[in-house]
Amino acid sequence: MVKSKYISDILELLLDEDCEGLLARNQVPFITEKEFEYTGYGVFVNFSHSKEIIEFKVDKPKLILNGVKIEASELLIEADATLFFNDGVIDFLEIWCYLGNYPKEDLKKYTLTQVWDGSPGKTLTIKPF
Repeated sequence: MVKSKYISDILELLLDEDCEGLLARNQVPFITEKEFEYTGYGVFVNFSHSKEIIEFKVDKPKLILNGVKIEASELLIEADATLFFNDGVIDFLEIWCYLGNYPKEDLKKYTLTQVWDGSPGKTLTIKPF
């Protein structure tokens, strides 16, 4: 199970509406963050998974899903998120910051927006107290 609310929110929007994304959504209960590799320009989140995930493999072995924009106005950050699959199973998430310096921790205040072509354009804003 994904422990980070931030990463969970990104996956929620990435795995929405698109038929491949909806199928891959079934894998989320079987993944856990294994390693975070912060680069200064973003972060790679590698996932481990339980063996039950195999029942929910997607047909495209090297599927790539992207199209979620990340904004953190207080930190002057804009980034995007891309989810990579290996052998039809969620492998890692890349967050790449194209404006500002990405911090070495999860964002606490952020706005996520679906921006892929044909997306419903859902937005999620988190501003904890």
